[in-house]
Amino acid sequence: MTPGRPDDIPPRPDRITVRSGARPNTGFGHDDVDADAELVVISTDDHKHWDGLLMRPREDRHGRAGTLAIVVHGSMGNYMGGVPRRLAFEFAHHGYAALSINTRMANFGVVYGGGQFDETPRDLDAAMDLARRIGFARVVLVGFSLGASIVTHYQALRHPPEVVGLCTLAHPWSLPESMRARWTRLGARPSYTEVARMALRAGADRDGPDDVIIIHRGAGPTDAPADAEAWSLRCWWQCRASASRNAVSVDRIRGAGVPVALIQAGDDPVLPGDDGDNLARAARDAGVPVHLEHVPGADHTFWGLVPEAAERAVAWMDSLPGDGPARVPPYRPGSGSVRLITLAGADGMLHDGILERHDEPAEARARETGRRTAIIHLHGNQGNLTVGALRFLRAPVAALGLPILTIDTRIGNVSQLFGTAVLEDVLEDVRAAAAWLAGQGYDHLLVMGYSLGATLALYCAANDLGLPVSGAAGLGTAWSLCESSRVRMERCGSVPSYEELVGICRPYADVDAADDVTVVVHRMYLAEDTPRATGVYTARTWWHSRGPDSEPARAHAHVGRVPAPVLLLQGTDDVIVDPGDAPRLAAQARADGNDDVTVAMLEGVGHDFADHEATIGALGAWLLRVA
Repeated sequence: MTPGRPDDIPPRPDRITVRSGARPNTGFGHDDVDADAELVVISTDDHKHWDGLLMRPREDRHGRAGTLAIVVHGSMGNYMGGVPRRLAFEFAHHGYAALSINTRMANFGVVYGGGQFDETPRDLDAAMDLARRIGFARVVLVGFSLGASIVTHYQALRHPPEVVGLCTLAHPWSLPESMRARWTRLGARPSYTEVARMALRAGADRDGPDDVIIIHRGAGPTDAPADAEAWSLRCWWQCRASASRNAVSVDRIRGAGVPVALIQAGDDPVLPGDDGDNLARAARDAGVPVHLEHVPGADHTFWGLVPEAAERAVAWMDSLPGDGPARVPPYRPGSGSVRLITLAGADGMLHDGILERHDEPAEARARETGRRTAIIHLHGNQGNLTVGALRFLRAPVAALGLPILTIDTRIGNVSQLFGTAVLEDVLEDVRAAAAWLAGQGYDHLLVMGYSLGATLALYCAANDLGLPVSGAAGLGTAWSLCESSRVRMERCGSVPSYEELVGICRPYADVDAADDVTVVVHRMYLAEDTPRATGVYTARTWWHSRGPDSEPARAHAHVGRVPAPVLLLQGTDDVIVDPGDAPRLAAQARADGNDDVTVAMLEGVGHDFADHEATIGALGAWLLRVA
C-alpha cells in the first residue's frame, strides 16, 4: 500500500478503461442518490452546442448550495467521464452545486480539428451565461489537467464578476513544456521538435492544410495504441507548441484576480516535476492568494482518490470570502421524465444510459396494447449516448408513450482509437440494457440505432436479448459496413486504400492477441484532405467493424433473421451510406422470410438526419404501428 493512500481503493483497470473515463463509484442511481442530476446544453456565440451535467444537492443543509462549481474536463475527456464526473458527484454530496461541461476540446475535438484552445473562452462564456440564467451569482471555476489550463486562461482573460475562486487539479505549469518533457522521457515518435516542425504551417495559417498525426509513446512507455496520442496539427499547435502562450498557466495565473487553489497529485507520472510550486510562486508574486497542497499517493487521474481531492477543494471553497450565504436559485424540477442510470454487464463492464419516459402517454399505451414496450437506442461510430440522432429522438419518441433508453456501448468514445473493442461484444451491452428494463417492469423490446448503431441494432435484434423483440429500426443503415467502407474509400481516393488496409489490419484480427497498432486513413469519409475526412482506428477495431470478415457488420446477413417488423429510415442525400442500401436490405429481408420491412426515404436529408421533423414523422408512424 502506498503511504497515505486508503487501502479500500479498487485496483486500477487496464489503461483503455481509465482513458475512457472510468472511475470507482460513479454510477448513476447509486452515487448520486442525495442530489438531482440534470442534463443541460450550453450554446456558444459561434453556434456550437455542448453538453453539460448539472448536479444540485436536494437540501441546502450546509449553506453551500448557492455556489456553483463549473468543472472542465482533461485531455480527450468529457463532462460525464473521469475526474469531472466524480467531482460533480462529490461537490453535490458536500452541498455545492456543480456543472460539469464539455468544451470544443472534449472527446475527439483535438483529433478531428475542432479542438481549438484559443476558442475555449467562448465555451466558458456559454457556461457562465447558463449559470446566470439559472440564478447563480457565485461561481468557482474548477479544471482538471488540460481543463486547469482552460479555466486559468479564461479567468485571466474575462474576470467574470460572479467568479469568486479558481480551483485546479493536476495543473501543468505549462502545457507545451509538460508535453515536451513527457515525450522526451517516453521517447515519443515523432519527437516534440519534429511535430512542432510539421505543425508550424497548420498553426500559422488557420485556413491552410491540416492533418491528423499519431504520436507513438506519447502517453505511455509502450508501442501499444493505448499509449499513443492522436492530434490535428492545428489543434496541437494552439495548446502544445512553444508559441502557445495562452496555454502557459504560470503566466496566465498571475492575472487570476481571485483566490486560487492548486490541488496536485502526490505521485503524478504525467507531471513529475514541481508544477504546483511554480504556479503557486507565480501567483503569490502577482499578489494572488493561493493555496497549494498535494494528495498523497494520487496519480494523475486521482484513481480512487477523487473524493479525497474533492474534500480538500470543498474545505478551500468554504474559506472563500463572501458577504454572507449566497442566494440559492430556486430549483424547478422537470417532469421527472429523464433518468440517468448506469448498467452493469455480465462481464462487469459499466455503461451509462438515459431513460426518457413520459408517464401519462406510456401508461395509456400500456393499457391500449396490453404490454409494456421500451426502446433501446444505439449510438453511431465513435459516438456516445448524448450525441447526434440520439439526442433529438428521445423526447418526441417518449411523447408517443414509448420509453426510450439510450446507452453507451463498449465501442463508443475513445475505444476504437485506442482500444480493443469489437462489434460482436456490443450484444452483451444490449442484453444488459434489456435485463435492466425487464427489472423495471418492461416486457417487450424494440431495438433502434443510428449509422453504425443501426447495423448493431439489426444484429442484436436477430439474437436472443432476453425479452421479446417487437421491432428493429435503423437510421442510415449500410448494407454492410465492410462494403460501404470499401465503396466510399474507393470513391474518395482513400490512403491507404481499402484493400491495402485489409492487408495492414488482418494480422491483428485475433481479439485475444496482445499486440495492435493505430492506423490513420486519409480521405476515408470525404474526398478532401482534412482531419474531419480522416478515420483513426486500431487495426483490430477497424478489422472487426469494417473488415471483410466482420459478421456483425454485415446487416444484410441479419435483417431477415429479425423476428419482428423492421424499419429502414434513409436520407436521399446521405454521402456516408449509399441511399440505395435501404431498398437492397428490404429486398434481402423479404427473400430471407421477413415480409414486414418498411423503407422510408427522406428527401434531401443527409447522414446526420438534421431534418428532425421529417425523421420523427416517419419514425413515429411506424413505432405506433408496431411497438
